[in-house]
Amino acid sequence: MATDWQERCAQARAARDATIPKAWLLKNPPSDDVTNVMSVPYTSGLMTDEELALTELDATELLQRLRKGEIKSYNITLAFCKRAAIAQQVISHKINCLTYMFVDEALQRARELDEYFEKTGKPIGAYHGLPFSIKDHLSIKGKESSTALVGWLDFKPESDAHVVGILREAGAVFYCKTTMPQSGMHLETSSNIYGRTLNPFNRKLSCGGSSGGEGALVAFRGSPIGLAADIGGSIRVPAGNNGLFGAKITSGRVPLTGLVHAVMGNDAIPTVLGPVCRSARDNEYFFKVILAAEPWKKSHMVIPLPWRTSISLPEKLTIGFLWDDGVVRPHPPVTAAMQSLRAKLKALSQFEVVDWEPLDHARGYDLIRKLYYPDGAKTILKAITDSGEPVLPLTQWVTKESHVSERTVPELWKLNVEREVYRRQYLAYFNSRPEVDFLISPVGPGVAARHETARYWGYTAIWNLLDWPACTFPTGETVSAQAHPKDESYRPRQNEFDSYNWSNYEPSEYEGAPISLQLIGRKWDDEKVLKVVERLSVVLGLQDAGTRKSESIGQTVESKL
Repeated sequence: MATDWQERCAQARAARDATIPKAWLLKNPPSDDVTNVMSVPYTSGLMTDEELALTELDATELLQRLRKGEIKSYNITLAFCKRAAIAQQVISHKINCLTYMFVDEALQRARELDEYFEKTGKPIGAYHGLPFSIKDHLSIKGKESSTALVGWLDFKPESDAHVVGILREAGAVFYCKTTMPQSGMHLETSSNIYGRTLNPFNRKLSCGGSSGGEGALVAFRGSPIGLAADIGGSIRVPAGNNGLFGAKITSGRVPLTGLVHAVMGNDAIPTVLGPVCRSARDNEYFFKVILAAEPWKKSHMVIPLPWRTSISLPEKLTIGFLWDDGVVRPHPPVTAAMQSLRAKLKALSQFEVVDWEPLDHARGYDLIRKLYYPDGAKTILKAITDSGEPVLPLTQWVTKESHVSERTVPELWKLNVEREVYRRQYLAYFNSRPEVDFLISPVGPGVAARHETARYWGYTAIWNLLDWPACTFPTGETVSAQAHPKDESYRPRQNEFDSYNWSNYEPSEYEGAPISLQLIGRKWDDEKVLKVVERLSVVLGLQDAGTRKSESIGQTVESKL
């Protein structure tokens, strides 16, 4: 017999499924043994050649064509709605990456924007006519934001989140909200409501978290760009797992008003909002648009610092390669991709490459784990269990692991002091190598993790602790069991993570997974970090978004517009 929480989950899934037009249902969805589902839009018969071509373009290219009047918002929105509907039917185990869609509303908004352009000859704003997907815990007025909690299924915000409002005024078209994990603190995306969201390149693997719905949807080309949030890797890991771009910039620059979460008020580790997107230029453009709106005039917590387009980089950059954080050794594909990039940079006169030894990342990771739940995780666990829903395994792990305990106020003060000491020491350490401009490191201890195994956050969370900008970027390489065998000679370190991580690497299980890396810079060097990522995109051959090769089916999608 179904319990009340199970009935509520079933109702939520049924309501979500009903938002997909029946004409867009797959007649022959791929069987469970098909791991890579990226080709499904091309074989589904549900999309025209023109729609497929549109959805292969990055946000910047779409916006350029919209401004020239070459394409209409209605056609773009319809195309991405269709591809998102297909994504929902294949990027999952019975259930998918969306919490729901609002297709009719989106198409009506697109028509209005097209009419405005036809009458005035100009766009309404910087994101005129562009479809935008939104992570579940970012408020859209009147749209449910359960944040993956059964007890919050009926919660509908009365106003847009500040950033959502800026995007709306800039002409963005909202058409769906995306999944996130129970508690919002997994590098996996699963909940009792919507189940597990999978990686479209290999459904045996995780899409990442907590912005995993965005990662899977944007990778599948069901969205050109999505709004997400990061407190320990929640933008960068889904971006990395799915071969995308995603940045966590310095905190305090993008407004957080309208972020919905069960644990509010703990700002020991600040949350940062940003996009999950297809190109480096899409990434930078997002922050330009948000900060051009001068959000500090409406939010007292935002620093009045515009996006500095005039900032320049030196002609020659020195990049420090952080191969291993001293806690968990990365899997062979990650190390191989770093070696490949190092060789490419070393061959160019614009780059100098050096090795970088991390400063006591074990201490930093221990510290951030203590700061995440200073109440012993009581608040989040109560929000989960009040509805009767069970605590999922990764939630159980993250709320009960060794460093989670209820702190007294003086103990919390002491932790905050330790955080500032570590920040000061790391900056001094970085300054002791004045020749180093930026760092490149793994995004995680491997590529997309096998389900329920993503337990080590150290490669991303350390930069949240330091509040330094970090941006994930794809390398264009993927895992090959033949090219990336397991190193049987490695003897893991004696800690709670290294052996666990190393034992999880079986090359054949990761076949086809994208390999991504991460660029890190000093606090406030956000503009510089994104500019360097653009340079790296050129080096890696990732910059052309106008006519893009669809890696999933091995053909070039030529523009038919």
